[in-house]
Amino acid sequence: MEALIAPVSHLRFDIESALEQQTGAQPLPFAGMDKSTAGVCVFYSIGSCDKSQYCPFRHVRGDRTVVCKHWLRGLCKKGDQCEFLHEYDMTKMPECYFFARFNACHNKECPFLHIDPESKIRDCPWYDRGFCRHGAACRHRHVRRVLCMDYVAGFCANGSGCKFVHPRFELPQLDKNVEGVAKPRLVCHHCGELGHKITHCFKLAPEIRVQMQYSEHARFTPSGAPPATESQTPSNPAFPKERGPLRPLEEVTCYKCHAKGHYANRCTKGNLAFLSNPMVGIRQDVQENVQS
Repeated sequence: MEALIAPVSHLRFDIESALEQQTGAQPLPFAGMDKSTAGVCVFYSIGSCDKSQYCPFRHVRGDRTVVCKHWLRGLCKKGDQCEFLHEYDMTKMPECYFFARFNACHNKECPFLHIDPESKIRDCPWYDRGFCRHGAACRHRHVRRVLCMDYVAGFCANGSGCKFVHPRFELPQLDKNVEGVAKPRLVCHHCGELGHKITHCFKLAPEIRVQMQYSEHARFTPSGAPPATESQTPSNPAFPKERGPLRPLEEVTCYKCHAKGHYANRCTKGNLAFLSNPMVGIRQDVQENVQS
């Protein structure tokens, strides 16, 4: 009754205009400050905010669907540039790592989402088309349905409301990000193990291994350049480091086992080899000095 007798819809206060126009809003002193308790910027939603990172209001985007796990701990430094939500919404929390990995979470007050693994499996597009070559080993779900014979013949009067399935005959698109594709790995031709070449196989003798590294490096090195081992190869080929010629292996003394003929990083006796006979290398050096 009051709305009919004395309507106030035509009245507009100055504070309403000031809030809409953000009158008096001062920019932030530093970029990336926490604005979780501030309001939403009206001008950012229409693309006309000129304060960028110094705006005192929140810049909310519609493409953010997951809450930032670092913001929950107060450690997110991206501010408005973060690609995740900076608001506490239980329906948009990240997935629980333990429930996704081990299918069990013992935290009764876990704030993260527990998603059923069966719900992540989508229907196989090839099986829905009629045939899947993977069979029971397919990583997608195979659901048996009854085909509509009228649709297969050419026309179904029920349309989308038919209780039977209308198959799709176009070829499904191949998934470029296939998780089950195995990446090629290096295989050692000496021991047959994965993960290293024969030039870095520790089951070879140190002398043979170093000699093979020299020969491999010589294939990719210009003539006249000194050879280099793996530890002396520059990490950035655009800025090579100049190194002098290497000493022959007969003059090299391993500081781990005090034996000559190999470097310490190629020693096969372990880090505690010096405890077995620590005076071997010292005696050899003393004898050489006496003879000289």
